[in-house]
Amino acid sequence: MSNSESTTQFDNESSEINVVDYIGDIWRGIKKFWWVFVLTTVIFVAGAVAFRYVTYTPSYKASVTFTVQTQDISASGSGITSYSYYYNRTTAQQLSETFPYILESKLLQTAVCEDLGLSSMPATISATAVSGTNMFTMTATGRDPQVTYDVLVSAMENYPSVAEYVIGSSELTVISEPVVPASPSNSKDIFTYALVGAVAGLLLGFAWILVYAIYRNTIKTKQDIEEKLNSTCLGILPEVSFKRYKSEIDRSVLAINELTGDTFIENVKKLRNTIVNATESKAVMVTSTTAGEGKTTVATNLALSFTKLGKRVLLVDADLYNPTVLSILEKHSFEPFKTVDTYSQISRCEKLELDIMTFRHKKNEIWKIMNNAYLKGCIEKLKAEYDYIVVDTPPCALSADPVTVAGAVDTTILVIKQDTVQTTRIKYALDSLLSVDAEILGCVLNTASAGIMGYGYYHGGYGYRYTRYGYKKYGYGKYGYSKHGYGKYGYGKYGYGKK
Repeated sequence: MSNSESTTQFDNESSEINVVDYIGDIWRGIKKFWWVFVLTTVIFVAGAVAFRYVTYTPSYKASVTFTVQTQDISASGSGITSYSYYYNRTTAQQLSETFPYILESKLLQTAVCEDLGLSSMPATISATAVSGTNMFTMTATGRDPQVTYDVLVSAMENYPSVAEYVIGSSELTVISEPVVPASPSNSKDIFTYALVGAVAGLLLGFAWILVYAIYRNTIKTKQDIEEKLNSTCLGILPEVSFKRYKSEIDRSVLAINELTGDTFIENVKKLRNTIVNATESKAVMVTSTTAGEGKTTVATNLALSFTKLGKRVLLVDADLYNPTVLSILEKHSFEPFKTVDTYSQISRCEKLELDIMTFRHKKNEIWKIMNNAYLKGCIEKLKAEYDYIVVDTPPCALSADPVTVAGAVDTTILVIKQDTVQTTRIKYALDSLLSVDAEILGCVLNTASAGIMGYGYYHGGYGYRYTRYGYKKYGYGKYGYSKHGYGKYGYGKYGYGKK
């Protein structure tokens, strides 16, 4: 498959909108909120186990199996009445129907309590009958093993006298003698309760993920940019990841690095060509809504791509709080070339045929640079020397500087990391730029990937994460002002004064 065919296929896959997107949202939610599953599972397991310990009451059962026979009264030939006990199916059915009522009757319960000298029944009595027979199993259930046994024995002894009012005289023949229960009939069964708690915790965690997936409103496709933002999608740059190598390799996400892959390189070219055909503007600002969307990498690749057309290109690092352009190109040697004014200078890499403009300033002098009049005058003067000026700025949500820079350039490009930032925040960024009548050329969908796992958050090294928007590793330290006011790329190697 050719590079162009591969690129076309990538664009088509990235533009599809179907249920797979939501499956991807669920998967990303699981990866992002895995701790929710762990937390809810631990809480519910602990809660279920604690509940079982608190509410557990041991229960003891004592049982006895016997047969019941009723008395038959008849007169003998000598005029003497004879008594005998008999059993037939009719009697069995009658016993089966009446036995439960006799056990639950107040007469029997009262008799048992009087027999044991208790004020209330300390155990419950139940019975089951073997179908078609006069065989029964009587069971007493209670909290105390000895008392439960005593209740069962008393119920057996008192049953005939209570049953006499219902079925007449009866006789119980014990088949299986009752014994005092040695252990509870119910166990704590901690494992079962823990398992139920774990399942409940996982279900709650998954419900959270479903809510997360349903209410996500991010930019995933080219259509999202056009429909949700009412803007133009200038291009789609795919996610780049590098294979593991035993030896050290170039992991810079740049179109000049062949390890980034043909798809990425071709899409950078497509983006460049789209911009060239869409506008005659010389000064192009590249920004994003928030940190970590790869706007500096996009700006750098765009500038490098312009040089491939034989154009004179200047890349301006206007992110004064977090200048990272030179760090992205740290494998290439840039030497001081020209001093523009008190606050800025230009360094050049002959191999890349690229110039980079950096600013040197003290912390309290940022406002002097981020001034519309200063920037506009500076850029207008540089337009006479360069065919293209690409300006990298801070994210719109973290600084007001992009609004200032937008008023000094010809057009603006907004970089959107796929499926990362809420659409409402992106709209706010666009509105802030439009508030100064900035021309929005369009948006770039960055770090895109297609497939069932969605659009991923990993970007194989794109950009440099803002751990704290201010003065960190690439703020006024290593690549700006250091503790003493001089940094590697400030007044030092690529600026004025001592390193």
